[in-house]
Amino acid sequence: AALTYSQDRTVFGNTVGDYELTKVKLGRMAFVIQASRQFSYAVATLMAKGQGQMEASMVKAYVCKAAEWVTREAMQIHGGYGYAEEYSVSRLFVDARVLSIFEGADETLCLKVVARRLVDSLGK
Repeated sequence: AALTYSQDRTVFGNTVGDYELTKVKLGRMAFVIQASRQFSYAVATLMAKGQGQMEASMVKAYVCKAAEWVTREAMQIHGGYGYAEEYSVSRLFVDARVLSIFEGADETLCLKVVARRLVDSLGK
């Protein structure tokens, strides 16, 4: 949504995507999205082998935070329109925020699942 908008929206005679800050934002967003994707695939491979329970909690926490950050950046690229219901980016942000609440808040995952497994692994 943000990439398309940045190419379509013209401000002060240039598209939003022509501005250096927008290019940096889009590049960082692409990086975080791809890193999240690769992390998820790696953990899925572990889970398919009956392993990776701790890593599954880690990837869930990471990807939820990444989704919040990426959608917040997308809203910034949209400017005031990012908050308008006519644009999907406002809904994507709300959906991303609720991800970290569904199926266990980040704090619960990190404290109860990840920390416990890390401590247990030290005892072995």
